[in-house]
Amino acid sequence: MMPDPAPPQYRPFGALRFGLAMMVVLQHGLLLLAPSGRDFLYALEMGAIAVTAFFAVSGFIVAEASATFYAGRPGAFLTNRVLRVVPPYLAAWAVTVAVDCALYASGRLVPLDAPLRGAPWQPAVLLAGVLEIVPGLTAHRVSGQDFSFIPFAWTLRVEFAFYLAACATSWLMRRQGSRLRRQTLLVGVLGAAYLAFIAFAWTHWAPSQGRNALQVICIPFFAFGLCLFLSGRCWDGAGLLHLLLVSSGVLVGFTFWGQRGHPVLAWQVPCLCALFAAIAVLSRAGPLPLPLRAWDRRLGELSYPLYVSHGVVLSLLAGISARRGAVPYATAAVLALALAAALHVAVEQPLRSVRARLRGARL
Repeated sequence: MMPDPAPPQYRPFGALRFGLAMMVVLQHGLLLLAPSGRDFLYALEMGAIAVTAFFAVSGFIVAEASATFYAGRPGAFLTNRVLRVVPPYLAAWAVTVAVDCALYASGRLVPLDAPLRGAPWQPAVLLAGVLEIVPGLTAHRVSGQDFSFIPFAWTLRVEFAFYLAACATSWLMRRQGSRLRRQTLLVGVLGAAYLAFIAFAWTHWAPSQGRNALQVICIPFFAFGLCLFLSGRCWDGAGLLHLLLVSSGVLVGFTFWGQRGHPVLAWQVPCLCALFAAIAVLSRAGPLPLPLRAWDRRLGELSYPLYVSHGVVLSLLAGISARRGAVPYATAAVLALALAAALHVAVEQPLRSVRARLRGARL
C-alpha cells in the first residue's frame, strides 16, 4: 500500500457493474411476474450474487484509489465517497417517499419488503429512511419497525462501514514513519478482518439475528478486491496465499449469507465463481479502445442510480395495477433505466467538478 504517484489506468468495470445492477433489478422485479413463473427465480437469488460481486469491485477500487489519488489524504477520500453515495441516495429516497405517500393515500401501497404500520409520512419513518445508510442505524432502530423506503439500503450501510475502515487504516498508515510499520499495520488490519470473519463463521450466526451482522459476513467480498489489487502490485507467494484465503472466505460467507439450505446453491456457486473470475480478469485488462471505453463508462455511471432508484418503479407498477406478467416486468426495467438516467443527469453530473477537485484528477 505504498503511495503510487502514477495515476491508475482505466479499469473496464463499467459494463460489469451495469450488468450487476440489472441482475438486482430483475431479481426484485419478479414480484411483477405471475406466481407460477417466479418461484424458482426467487429461490435462485441472482441479486444476492450480484451484491457480493459489487462488494468485491468496491474493494479493488477503494484500495487502488487509496494508493493513488488519495495517498496520504484519507479525509478527501471519505468526503468524495460521501459525495458519490449520499446525494443520489437522497434523491432516490425523496422520489420514493413522494410515490409511496401518494400510493398510501389512495390505498394502493405495496411495500417491497417489510410491512408498514401507519402512514409513510410519520417523522420517525422518514428519518429512518435518511439515516439507515449510516453503519449501525437500521430502520428498526430509528423508527421501531422494519419498513424501509429503499429496502436494499442495507448494502450502502455495509459499504460505508468499509469506507470508514479504509479511511481509518489510511490515516493510521500515514502516521507511521517506516515502510515496515506500514506493512505491519496493514497485516494487522487484514489479520483482524480474518479473525472477525472466522469468529462469525464459527458461531454460525445468521443475518436474521441482525442486519449489522452482514458487516462481518461481507468481509471476504471486500477483502477479495483488496487482495486482488495488492497481488497486482506485488505478485508473490504471500499475495497468492491471501487470494486463496479470501476466495475460500467468499464461498463460506456466501453460504452463510441466507443461502444455506437453498436447493439451488449448486446453481448459485458457479455463477458466483464466474463473476469473481471476471472481476479478476478485468482488473488486469489492458486499455480499451476509446469508443468502447466511452460506452463502458456510460454504463458504469448508470449502475448506482439504477440500483438505488429501481425500487420506486416497482412500487409504482405494483400499486397502480394488479396485472402480473412479462409486460409489467419488462416495463419496470425500461422505466428504471429512464429514472436512473434522469438521476445521473440531475444529481451526479453537477457534482463531477467538485469530486474531481477532491480527487485531484478527472477520470
